[in-house]
Amino acid sequence: MGHGRAIILTFKQMRKSTKPLTKREQEVLGALAKGFLYKEISQQLSISLDTVKKHCKNIYQKLNVRNRTEATNYFNSRKAA
Repeated sequence: MGHGRAIILTFKQMRKSTKPLTKREQEVLGALAKGFLYKEISQQLSISLDTVKKHCKNIYQKLNVRNRTEATNYFNSRKAA
């Protein structure tokens, strides 16, 4: 098996093994996907900015993504499915 294929299979396995997002994490991810800034999400959900950052960190870990763009792409791909 080629290295590229092995990487893809590993990536798919990582995605399958993710823990589910909490309801609040789903809300934060939805707001991120709509383009809201952390500060705006904080105000919208009546939570502190640090709490938004913590939720984002948890979301990125659970989805095995590195940043907002990858998380948004994941959210949009799941929404379209």
